[in-house]
Amino acid sequence: MTTHETRNTYFSEEAFETFPFPTPDPLDLSTQFPTLNTIGETYYTHRQAVMRDRQEGLTKTYNRFHDANEKASDIQKLRSLHIEMDQAVAAAYGWQDLDLGHGFHKTKQGSRYTISETARREVLDRLLELNHQRYAEEVAQGLHDKGKKKKSKTSKTKESKTVDKIKQGELF
Repeated sequence: MTTHETRNTYFSEEAFETFPFPTPDPLDLSTQFPTLNTIGETYYTHRQAVMRDRQEGLTKTYNRFHDANEKASDIQKLRSLHIEMDQAVAAAYGWQDLDLGHGFHKTKQGSRYTISETARREVLDRLLELNHQRYAEEVAQGLHDKGKKKKSKTSKTKESKTVDKIKQGELF
């Protein structure tokens, strides 16, 4: 991630594509990922209903979500679904041993309904370890050979155009 002026700039190659997502357990494919999808859809649908019923956007909805004084049943259900989603994600990583400690915690952004600081640090440590492990596996497979130079995007484009011209030439 880099910055533009004072804002972060997102590049998928630097963040999303290198993130160590959970890999499905081949013995548990039937429950693990459909469960994540179902929980995610349930959370999204409930959040949309809260926003629609209250005629509020995401910011106001999450301000309520993070307000310890907010006791409305729809917001409490949203918190409950959030816990369920976090636990399902932890389980997808095989981290059932991790106590996420959901509650109202002080953060740099103020008080937030989130996982505890101890859990946050443990999650980050485990993700970093997993990222290093996956990189080592890629190195062992020869995917990061230092001796081979990566082709730049421009040379790939030129190469594919040349191949396309050859293929077109073969047609006539």
